[in-house]
Amino acid sequence: MMVYNRRKFFQKGLSASMGVVASSSVYPFELFTSELVSKDSIKISIQLYSYGLDLLNGKMDVLDFPKIVREEFGLGGAEYWNIPMLKKRKNKNYLGEIRNRAADYGINNTLLLVDFFSTEKGKLPLSLCSEKVEERNKAVEAHKEWVDIANEIGCSGIRVNLRSQNTSPSEVAKVSEESLTKLIEYSSKQGLTIVIENHGGYTSDPKWVVALMKKIKNKFLGTLPDFGTSNFCIRKETSQNKDYFSSNCADQYDKYLGVEELLPYAKGISAKSRQFDKLGEETETDYKKMMSLIKKSDFEGYMAIEYEGGMMQKFGHKGKFLSSKEGIMATKSLINKYL
Repeated sequence: MMVYNRRKFFQKGLSASMGVVASSSVYPFELFTSELVSKDSIKISIQLYSYGLDLLNGKMDVLDFPKIVREEFGLGGAEYWNIPMLKKRKNKNYLGEIRNRAADYGINNTLLLVDFFSTEKGKLPLSLCSEKVEERNKAVEAHKEWVDIANEIGCSGIRVNLRSQNTSPSEVAKVSEESLTKLIEYSSKQGLTIVIENHGGYTSDPKWVVALMKKIKNKFLGTLPDFGTSNFCIRKETSQNKDYFSSNCADQYDKYLGVEELLPYAKGISAKSRQFDKLGEETETDYKKMMSLIKKSDFEGYMAIEYEGGMMQKFGHKGKFLSSKEGIMATKSLINKYL
């Protein structure tokens, strides 16, 4: 990933001094040091979901994202979300333009977060760990499409969900292993990784995820530790099961312990944020504590800012939320302050 941008940097330098034809990018990575923090093996990126409200309301296009990441935040990493790309996912020109614009602004496209939604009430969307083998196979094929898309736009891998109903942890682990093995066999041929986030169901239990990682044991499989409190809720109150953003949890896992347990397998980190106090501290996550444990780990790669304030507003949650830009900037400031 770094070689690509360094090549651009040297090409630009040679162009200026020797008349050599250079890359089209006018934003060499090394000129923007604001994304580099004290531990220089960790870099900051932005998750597209931070602009979810604008994207879903048609006020922003995915094509705008690389420019925003570079010009508004001085960063060099972009993490994507598949939902705003659904309608144009088969448009090769559009996908190529995402990649081209990232190159133009000196942006490294990192992961593509993949979600599926069901239009039928009470029915789970396509799931890699469905009880029914035919549904699992459909889910694998559907994810392969997004592996191809991730490759088209220059990402290093995709994040998948492992959600299920009415099955035991061991059974979900068994069928997840089966589906993930098939998917990794496909993605690895393109050099892309499959990443599991603590994102509902048994994945909210880091020990379950780690056991699955050890069982499959493949370099093309990794984790994506997410700071969100809800992301570490193993079981919610019955009345709140359908509310992802709710903090009413019946079985809450220690998020700091959870992140620490997931870090050895991490292909990225999701720096989740929602609201901030008067001192600029995030109200649900102790960023000083979180950055401290990350610094002590061997993690190298991108930490993606994922500000959820805009989407929480969309779903009617009460509270004072910053704009997407303000929320991202506030999160970036905390990371730079403590890392």
